[in-house]
Amino acid sequence: MNATTEPLLKAADEAALSPAYQRKIVLAAVIGNLLEFFDFTVYSYFALTIGHQFFPADSQVTSLLLAFAVFAVGFVMRPLGGIVLGRYADRAGRKPALTLTILLMAVGSASIGLAPTYAQIGIAAPLLIVVARLVQGFAQGGEFGAATATLLEMGGQASRGFRASWQLASQGAAALLGSGLAASLGFLLSADTMHSWGWRIPFLLGTLIAPVGIYLRRHIREEPPAQRVVADRDDPKRGVYVRNWFLTIFAIMGMSVSTYVMMYYMPTYCIQYLGLPPKMSILAGVASSTISLVMCPIYGAWSDRMGRRKPLTVIGRIALILLLYPAFWLMTHFPSLPVVLGALIVLMLFYTMGSAPAYALMPENFPKHLRAGYMSSAYAIAVSVFGGTAQLVAGWLIHVTGNKMAPAWYMIGCVLISLIAVSLFEETGNKAID
Repeated sequence: MNATTEPLLKAADEAALSPAYQRKIVLAAVIGNLLEFFDFTVYSYFALTIGHQFFPADSQVTSLLLAFAVFAVGFVMRPLGGIVLGRYADRAGRKPALTLTILLMAVGSASIGLAPTYAQIGIAAPLLIVVARLVQGFAQGGEFGAATATLLEMGGQASRGFRASWQLASQGAAALLGSGLAASLGFLLSADTMHSWGWRIPFLLGTLIAPVGIYLRRHIREEPPAQRVVADRDDPKRGVYVRNWFLTIFAIMGMSVSTYVMMYYMPTYCIQYLGLPPKMSILAGVASSTISLVMCPIYGAWSDRMGRRKPLTVIGRIALILLLYPAFWLMTHFPSLPVVLGALIVLMLFYTMGSAPAYALMPENFPKHLRAGYMSSAYAIAVSVFGGTAQLVAGWLIHVTGNKMAPAWYMIGCVLISLIAVSLFEETGNKAID
């Protein structure tokens, strides 16, 4: 923060809410994200079991790919949810949109946890899983934009980066919660029990988050929707907003692929391609999640002082690009738990550096009355096209090339494109918004 803009930000902070209420706002905004990525985590960790239960096939690889394909199906509905629910959040308000999204996500999670298997009801079983993923995808499409807008708008101007970073930190918290629960169940229950019904426990427990989220979100205080600015089709900056929308898609692409490979695909990768025991492989997800949870708020707070785009976002992504190949080389040539954990920790340190400040940078480049809609749709498209297919693409690339290094090359390409995109955003860390 520089001397010329500091008085402006301090003046804006005079109207900020109390610290206790700001903490409540952060929790209310990120709890939907927590449920979303908790569900992603447990689905990823139990993908092998889900494949056997719902998608029986002649080979284990085919069964697993079918399970990941259904995981990706949920992302098909994300763009529609982003457009519909993002627009709803801009017009009706953040609170009703956030309440609706978490309710729909809980319904989808419960449906997966209670679904009969293929052996019990035949083809209806995988169809039920597909419908549940579609409902979740629609809700998740609108979740990001409304929640991020809430984090930016409700609180002090000078701490926007710190608050927005909790969107990414909550992914780490959810993955840590999911991986920790999966690890605990793996140690407490036998393999047969886990395969039979133990895998359902995390999905059903995840639905308990919903009532808490609905309670918190219904008590958010926001300005009446009638007082909101109506979007002007003749706005001279409309072209700038469209440009920023495209930049957001490509900026999120690298983050999304990195997240889904390092935090969700890695346990399956360790088991299937590195030959590590399942119980030990889950620790790879725990390590990645812990770094995300701890470091994102730190980098977010630093971005309030140092700026969003430079140096943190740019340096973090450049370092990640340079380290991906040697990290995967070490893991594939020395497949042991210490090597895998060490490589993942280093990668995650720079991934969070390049990503946490961007969670404020991107939405700050849109005006308040359009922020949720633009962010939800851009995020939904990027995550649907690149994030939702990351595990499927990584597994497919290894299968067709026979090269266990293939995921690294795919990540490098996506992060490089996202680096170019974030470099083109206007710096907003030292400016008051709205």
